[in-house]
Amino acid sequence: MNNAVVKPDYDFSKVKSIRVGQFSSGKRYRGVGDAVQNAFIQNLLANGYDVVSEAKVKADCIIEGSVTSFYRVREERIDNVYYHGRSGIYSRRRNRWRSMPYDAMAYNNTVNIGVSARMTDVETDRVVWSDSFNNESWDEDSAISGAVKSVLKSLPKEKVSDKK
Repeated sequence: MNNAVVKPDYDFSKVKSIRVGQFSSGKRYRGVGDAVQNAFIQNLLANGYDVVSEAKVKADCIIEGSVTSFYRVREERIDNVYYHGRSGIYSRRRNRWRSMPYDAMAYNNTVNIGVSARMTDVETDRVVWSDSFNNESWDEDSAISGAVKSVLKSLPKEKVSDKK
């Protein structure tokens, strides 16, 4: 689902340098905003943008936003996991060779994150693009990276026509 909104007739092809601002987050997930900010920096660099880190250095636009949600879901706890050496498989049952129990409990976890972002033109101080996305993954890094990549997919690279 695409939530992106862009300013009509804005020429995104002129955007060469972007400063990534703060991504606010709730008290329960304070450090996630910094991780989202870093994921934006990495993805913008990978897409060929000049990323500016200092507010004193001139940039064409600023991207900032918020972490709208972040939570981990522990879905299932699996006790008494056994390793079957010959097949390299973990299971709940011992095999006929009476393999030793694997000394751990396994969990099936998921991480859910919501990211909202906006881009402001520095010259006009007008918001020219905004998008948000919720993502779910098995680990924190993948969830954050996936949400940021999905948000940035909607960032135009050329002039947006006024025509509908």
